[in-house]
Amino acid sequence: MHMSWIHSITLSSFMNLEPIQVTLENLKNHGINTVEVYGEPDLIDVKNLMRQFDSFSIDVSGITGMWGLSSANNKSRNLVTADNNSRIAAQNYVKKCVALCHQLGGKTFNICLFSDKPLISDGNHRFLPVDKKRKLISSLVHPLRELAEYASDYDINLVIEPLNRYSTPICTNSEDAKYIVNQVNHENLGIMLDAFHMNIEEDSIYDTIVASSSLLKHVHVSDNNRKMPGFAHIDFDAVVRGLNKIKYSKYVTFEPTIESTDYEIDLKAGLEYFTSLSKSRS
Repeated sequence: MHMSWIHSITLSSFMNLEPIQVTLENLKNHGINTVEVYGEPDLIDVKNLMRQFDSFSIDVSGITGMWGLSSANNKSRNLVTADNNSRIAAQNYVKKCVALCHQLGGKTFNICLFSDKPLISDGNHRFLPVDKKRKLISSLVHPLRELAEYASDYDINLVIEPLNRYSTPICTNSEDAKYIVNQVNHENLGIMLDAFHMNIEEDSIYDTIVASSSLLKHVHVSDNNRKMPGFAHIDFDAVVRGLNKIKYSKYVTFEPTIESTDYEIDLKAGLEYFTSLSKSRS
């Protein structure tokens, strides 16, 4: 079996670090031809960005939702809210990101579920009982179905991304994400899995990937210290085996935290490590 997925990397990892043309040139030099653009549609000069991509022959895999932040006009991005105006603002944010993704030629946009108020019942572990999660999620079914339909008109896949409990307690694992997708029941809504979050919340990374096969439309990878794969202890062999098992053929996007412009050695090492695993399992 040959590796059939496409590697990408998040541009948000390089935000405010250096001029974008420097980043794109460095990525190209290391064999990365596809990027995931950060979801700030009100701040991006689309025409200039497209020119930069064209000059380096860079493709776009999708848009990274900048959830947990406010929009440039201080509008909320929290879909879990009792405030109708806040929810409308969050839905409009999704729609703007979908339109941006379409314009740039991408295919996916991730949705993460944050709330206006702290909802946790266990302050130490930021844990919510399943029944409370399900009750909160019930209020999202109709809005998410509308957004999925909207995105389908642009040929963009929406993907629910579970985040670990220290980010948000509402959708923390693959079972939560699959429950949401099944409740919404729209072919344009799937799930995204992130190795960093799976490492915290899932019993088995391999089993989680295999069990998510029919709904899995996007994957993020970084190690448990948020560096490139191979710099900490996540079992990326399990990631690769799982993706091969389900014959995954979409994007695998690197999402490292990069803190200085002296990143090329670590970038190269992480790419070589993950690629070597992929080849050894193909």
